Amino acid sequence: MPRSSFPRTEHDTLIASAVAGLPARQQPEWPDVSRLTAVQTELASAPPLVTYESVRALRGLLARAAAGEFCVLQAGDCAEDPAECVAEAVARKAEMLDVLSDIVRTGAGRPVIRVGRIAGQFVKPRSQNEEMYEGTALPVFRGPMVNGPEPTPEARRPDPSRVLAGYRAARRAVRAIDTLGRGEGAADATRVWTSHEALLLDYEVPMVRRRPGGGSYLATTHWPWIGERTRQVDGAHVRLLAEVENPVACKVGPATTVEEIRALCATLDPLRTPGRLTLVARFGAGRVGALAPLVREVRRAGYPVLWLCDPMHGNGERTADGLKTRRLDAIMSEIRQFVEIVSEGGGVCAGLHLESSPYDIAECDGAGYTPVPGPGYTTLCDPRLNLLQAVAATAYWRLPALEAAA
Repeated sequence: MPRSSFPRTEHDTLIASAVAGLPARQQPEWPDVSRLTAVQTELASAPPLVTYESVRALRGLLARAAAGEFCVLQAGDCAEDPAECVAEAVARKAEMLDVLSDIVRTGAGRPVIRVGRIAGQFVKPRSQNEEMYEGTALPVFRGPMVNGPEPTPEARRPDPSRVLAGYRAARRAVRAIDTLGRGEGAADATRVWTSHEALLLDYEVPMVRRRPGGGSYLATTHWPWIGERTRQVDGAHVRLLAEVENPVACKVGPATTVEEIRALCATLDPLRTPGRLTLVARFGAGRVGALAPLVREVRRAGYPVLWLCDPMHGNGERTADGLKTRRLDAIMSEIRQFVEIVSEGGGVCAGLHLESSPYDIAECDGAGYTPVPGPGYTTLCDPRLNLLQAVAATAYWRLPALEAAA
């Protein structure tokens, strides 16, 4: 749907002007536009969730990752539950990042940048606008920042008040990370960086902030990404991230063409700056071979991008009960193939992007777990690996140099 306007403030006027009027997919149809405008205005004057200094620091670390000094482990919930943006749950998620990062470090022979899908992963792209429940068509659940997961017309009605509630939950999560000593001021080896898909423009655009000396950054997260469904070069999401100074990422899949990858790189990283752009491959174990020409083209064109493997989103299945699931063996296979393809193509094989939970859930199939309806299947959207499964998958991250030495 097109976006016609955003609130104009000293912080976001230029960005809002650049984004306004561009096609924007995956946006909710808000029934209360006046309430939405009030929410946007409040966000435009809200305190930033991250500082420009921290954004610049992460970009510097990612530049070093592009030079082979670091690997990256990005992991967390599919759709974050605002109720878990509290100290105890955030600590569990930080511990999960530590466990998985240690495995990545062993398989890569280099230190690891820890990034959570945390403090803002509250909105999800969906394949359809509606779904059927007991014979009734309902708006699809788009994440807790838009509507509720309960299958009722009232819960599924998009509510702009949820945008402010999401901002406040993200702020609680950031504070919890700081309280743990894993945020501002933490050493590179222990810091937890925040990330989420910058999908909901009515949240992201009002949260653009000016930095000292000019220029702008997105103050909702350290590391925003664009999803596979919203990566149109002439669209609002790509334009938004092209205009801010955060490190940015973009997901690509088997339908991505060489021409599209070249245009995305030219738009998001026109100066070919190490640490600026990461491409996240989400192909599926049976189709990851289509990644090879993209890696070669990016290399040929001289873009110093980082490549991350998302082995989750291309491997979706349904159980006999109709539950979404993913098979652990397919996830493992995609990781191994990804490492081989990116390494052979001369790309920077930087790390993993996982949907995972520190809790003993049973949403993915493997390592002794079978997804069935019940208390072990708690995801708000797509199935996540539990910690044991994530450990097994992460063990497949082994760079060629270490494999040759083993």
